[in-house]
Amino acid sequence: MERFRPADLDERDWRDLRSTCPVSRATGPDGSQVWLVSRYEDIRKVLGGRTFSVSPIDQEHGGGTAEANESIFQDPPAHTRLRGLVAGPFAVGQVGRYRDSIRAKADQLLGRMGAASGPADVMEDFAKPLTMNVISEVVGVPEPDRAMFQRLSDQLLVPLSEAQGAVALEGWKQLNDSVRDLIARRRRTTGREGDDLLAHMIRAQQDQGAVDDVELATMVLGLPVAGYVSTANAIAVAVRYLLEFGWLARLRTAPDGPELREKFVEEVLRVQSGDNGESMPRFAAKDIQLGGVTIHQGDMVVAPLVAANRDDGLFADPDTFDPRRPGLVRHVAFGFGIHRCLGANLARLELQVAIDALAGCGLDFRMLEKWKEVPWKVNMLGDRFPERMLVHVSGPNGAR
Repeated sequence: MERFRPADLDERDWRDLRSTCPVSRATGPDGSQVWLVSRYEDIRKVLGGRTFSVSPIDQEHGGGTAEANESIFQDPPAHTRLRGLVAGPFAVGQVGRYRDSIRAKADQLLGRMGAASGPADVMEDFAKPLTMNVISEVVGVPEPDRAMFQRLSDQLLVPLSEAQGAVALEGWKQLNDSVRDLIARRRRTTGREGDDLLAHMIRAQQDQGAVDDVELATMVLGLPVAGYVSTANAIAVAVRYLLEFGWLARLRTAPDGPELREKFVEEVLRVQSGDNGESMPRFAAKDIQLGGVTIHQGDMVVAPLVAANRDDGLFADPDTFDPRRPGLVRHVAFGFGIHRCLGANLARLELQVAIDALAGCGLDFRMLEKWKEVPWKVNMLGDRFPERMLVHVSGPNGAR
């Protein structure tokens, strides 16, 4: 199912859908019929309730069909067990200890951008290396391996086609081999020592038998990929508003600077839904009434985060970027319910630190392409991300 963007339906169409047909029939690219949900409250019901599965429904037994040991993106009880195993390192109290290292890396990357000649690329020179370094540190990927993990992850970020699919498959195989080698090396050396996810999982395996080798490898394999490009994309969206709309100067001079920066991050999260990152489709586990219509067991339901986060019944003038808007904390940029993004606390911290670093670096930036002219890619999972984001960088006095 193609992911939705704000540009796919203008604000009037979203409003018309919400007021006249909040749960409507839509046709997928393959001709399949799906339900499109467009109201904030209904989207929360779809994402947060046990009535909807994250995998196609077994009509005979009524449950989802995902394999129990494949990933955390499945239904309880398998989801509950696996999510519980990996949730600890991503809790608020745990991710905060990475703040200083994130800031050091951000300052280092901005220093290089300021010293280089010619245009800088926000994606390649700042957002992507920053976020890959962060998720690698949390997972437990050694620093010498991080460039390789980024290269192989990028190899997966290709459109779904026969030619590119072969490229992605080879990248996936290499990444899988690298993860298994990393786990083997870790067991031979520091093993269970440390606070990173890999140490956490090895302890769970050795002490409780709570995770098998396939699950361990799957977790370590999937999280760097999942937690890398989505946060890099959010940073790109943030830079767009910092530069095109003058927010960098405002954040630097506002009397309530630190508080305003936190609100700025939340507004970025609200508006970036749809530009990158969406909820996966859901499947009705039984017949249910929603928005005045009957959704039958097995029907696919698409609940776009962009529609929820731009619902004018909750957010006044939702297509305007306004960090001081009331009710901002109610956005669902990270989803909702038991499948809410595992890395939400980490992603929020990365954005906060990135904005603090940009505001405090003393450099000035100018976009060299308008936002609508920035080339975007769509990968084989449907995620969208900027191919590049070129900026001119100058010192505080205009000097390069």
